[in-house]
Order: sequence, then structure tokens, then C-alpha cells
Amino acid sequence: MFRNRGVVRKGAWADLAIFDPLRLRDRGTVFEPNRIAAGMVHVLVNGVVTLRDGAMTGKRNGRIIRRGRQG
Repeated sequence: MFRNRGVVRKGAWADLAIFDPLRLRDRGTVFEPNRIAAGMVHVLVNGVVTLRDGAMTGKRNGRIIRRGRQG
């Protein structure tokens, strides 16, 4: 369905999340739903580090996938 998405290899689009499974828990609240989960260590979105050592880097690399368009 989606070519070059969700696989880890050169030229592909994939997101990776590195976390501590023993510490992973939701910290979001009704008033702050976007709080970073405890135990999240690193997150890469399409190869760009967006979370490093539990802190946002300020970089964003997500893309909207629209019907009929890939890449």
C-alpha cells in the first residue's frame, strides 16, 4: 500500500521510538494532554531526531500522507 514507508533502510520513511519499557507511562492530563510520556528516551521521525534524552529538539519532520500520494 505505501512504498518506502515503515521500513528501516536508506531512502525509506520510518519513525523510530526508543524507550525504557520499565518506566514507560503516560503523563498527559486533561489540561496538558501533550506532555511527553515518562520513559521516552529518543524519537526519530523520518530520520530526524525530534526527542533526544527525553527532551524535544524543536525539529519536526512529519509529513501528512494523503490518499493517492506516496513519499
